[in-house]
Amino acid sequence: MVKITFVKIGNITLTTLIDIMLDERASRTDIDSTVISSSTKMKPEAAERLFPLIDQVETDLMVMISPNANDKGPQAVIDKYKEKYPVIVVSDGADKELREKWKEEGVGYIICSFDPMIGAKLDFLDPTEMCLFNGYIITAFSACGVFSYITNLLDGVIDQLKAGDKPTSPTRNMSSIGVVTSFQFSNEYSRAKAMAALNILTEAGKLNVNGCFVEKDREKALTKVAAAHELVRQAGLLADEVREIEKATGHLVKTPHNKEGKVLHKTHFFDKAHEKQ
Repeated sequence: MVKITFVKIGNITLTTLIDIMLDERASRTDIDSTVISSSTKMKPEAAERLFPLIDQVETDLMVMISPNANDKGPQAVIDKYKEKYPVIVVSDGADKELREKWKEEGVGYIICSFDPMIGAKLDFLDPTEMCLFNGYIITAFSACGVFSYITNLLDGVIDQLKAGDKPTSPTRNMSSIGVVTSFQFSNEYSRAKAMAALNILTEAGKLNVNGCFVEKDREKALTKVAAAHELVRQAGLLADEVREIEKATGHLVKTPHNKEGKVLHKTHFFDKAHEKQ
């Protein structure tokens, strides 16, 4: 059994489901996961509070999820544990210099630039808006293949650990074209719509960064972050169209894990999930 520790410091949309998507029915017997989180906080002192908890858990693989992996809090986690465990960083951003450093150190990474920053302005963002924002992105990541892409990468590392091998961790700076061409769509228009949705999310992130950190005029800043959230909503609606197109064809691909962690395959609604030939 592979013991995985998910360290969540701060929050991006990927934070919410990354551990659950590896064991969607809580039936896998080949992995045992623990989640340790600092919730929304990600400063160094937040990271340091996690260290005693992390040290109590038996770990074969550490997956650390955080916004902006260049930040000091996430870096503190990586630096403390990179020699002890295989570490994979999942984030919405890390510059090229840092990614090269991780490669040299054997730290894996999965960078998802279309997990956009939220419009975190006091006079705009409340709990309802925050939940809607993440909900639309979850829809987009599900229907457009992002969750599937990351699940496949993590399953590959788990399989290496199960075989007793030293794992080769992924080093991926994800692109929208890479995601949608790897996902098993039955319709090429679905693929195009999915790519459009992911690119909309990328632009929403840029607009939120500008509205939160660059724009000094209050009314313009609020307009920009509100516009970014409207973009995210449209990405979610477009992703819902993608899913409905796939369902309408009667060829919706499903890839459940069985109890042993093997990824099965089915296409038609009443098919039994089976090993892909």
